[in-house]
Amino acid sequence: MTEQTITAAAVITFCSALEDGSAELYETLSGCFPEHAAALSGYAADCRKAKLHVVRTYQETITDALEAGYAFDGLTLGDSMFGIAVTSEMSLAEALAQAIALESAAAAFYVDIADRSQGLLATIPGAFRRVARTRAQRQQRLAALVH
Repeated sequence: MTEQTITAAAVITFCSALEDGSAELYETLSGCFPEHAAALSGYAADCRKAKLHVVRTYQETITDALEAGYAFDGLTLGDSMFGIAVTSEMSLAEALAQAIALESAAAAFYVDIADRSQGLLATIPGAFRRVARTRAQRQQRLAALVH
């Protein structure tokens, strides 16, 4: 995707899709690797909570005037965090490697948008930073499952 001016609403829509897709990935992994189903299902639930937190924070703090006057200049919303495919033929290590890569990219994305939204009310970058921390912690827990 090319560089463009992106509104806060577009970023929130992207975050919603990212969390929905991540939840679906963890539900799929849960079905493929029943020995880790509890943890993986928990990660899916965490993704749904993150979506709700980010969307709710946005809805409670953003106004039309702020939305119209604020944009994430230079931000690129790419497809690199979407399209991760897990198949039943994959080993646990292969599937978790894809999930770890997703968590790394997503955490970096959330830190970036938190930094870019510093000019907004503190609750907005705070919500993004909270999700970034959750993603980074999840990345570490996934790496522990591989070993």
